[in-house]
Amino acid sequence: MMALPNHRDLSDRQRTILEIVTHEHVETAAPVSSRTVASRPGLGVSASTIRNDFAVLEEMGYLTHPHTSAGRIPTDRGYRHFVDGILRRRFTVKTPSLPLKPESLATEVDSALQQTSEVMSQATNLLALVAGPRLTGAHLRHIELLALQPNLITVVFIASTGHVTKQVIESPVSVDTGTLDWARTYVNEMTEGQAITERLVRKVAENPDLSRAEREFLDLLGPAFERLVDEHAAEALYVGGASRLLSKSQLEDMMDVSGLLALLEERYILLRILRTALGNDGPVVRIGEEHGESALRGFSVVAVGYGLPERNLGTVGLLGPVRMDYENAIGTVRATSRLLGLFLEARYE
Repeated sequence: MMALPNHRDLSDRQRTILEIVTHEHVETAAPVSSRTVASRPGLGVSASTIRNDFAVLEEMGYLTHPHTSAGRIPTDRGYRHFVDGILRRRFTVKTPSLPLKPESLATEVDSALQQTSEVMSQATNLLALVAGPRLTGAHLRHIELLALQPNLITVVFIASTGHVTKQVIESPVSVDTGTLDWARTYVNEMTEGQAITERLVRKVAENPDLSRAEREFLDLLGPAFERLVDEHAAEALYVGGASRLLSKSQLEDMMDVSGLLALLEERYILLRILRTALGNDGPVVRIGEEHGESALRGFSVVAVGYGLPERNLGTVGLLGPVRMDYENAIGTVRATSRLLGLFLEARYE
């Protein structure tokens, strides 16, 4: 398979043309013509030269042309190039001023986070997502592993709250009963009475005393543990601006609105996406097909962690069409992260 071209394969002029097309398409939602690009001051080349560069950029996967239009629009790869440029200019990206101060937020943390999500959405016309600090007190009481069919494992979690979570895992090979019995004993010894957290999941999976076969079997069970953690944090997701995102003016950008609505109900998927930002020192941007979720292929997510100087407590994010104002979105999540950090300092220190 031929490797995808690297951003460094672009000439300076091609980078400039790609940036102009992306800016213009974000502003107008229309395909961008070579004449429009040629009219920009300082470029100094003809429309025919730009059409040649359009063809090269399209062949490299950065641009495409809808239907029979002579204009071009960015692909997900084109937007990735554009966003990476914004992230490299992290100290020069303009940070919008939010109409909120730490002292104007509600006293209760949950009310403050919901308030923040609404303000973020109003500032960007995007769906705002705030994953709150994990405050669940649930502990694991028991884990049951059942092989109901040769290659299907049913994983049952029983929490101290009485909540029961069940998930079916498909194994690429028939499940060995001896391995299943070992895993049942092992995971219960490692987790019984422990709080349901990501740290616990890592503790189970990263034990240096495990053999390769044991580690591979636990990796197979990994998605069930991840969903357990997500479900016990689901109540800590605050959503702002759902009606705004689904408004008639934005529907033309939505590839699968019904899928997005389903995602808003299955909130653990959104939480998993937001959690990718927790370990980063800056914003994380996922564009279109980069999500791996079919319902999100027409959408992008911009997210960043917030919390205390040495410890992130949650994540703020914005979700909207791939054709979004990334610079404003990145600036907004950064501003919100700082706001919530100041707000939470007095409550966690």
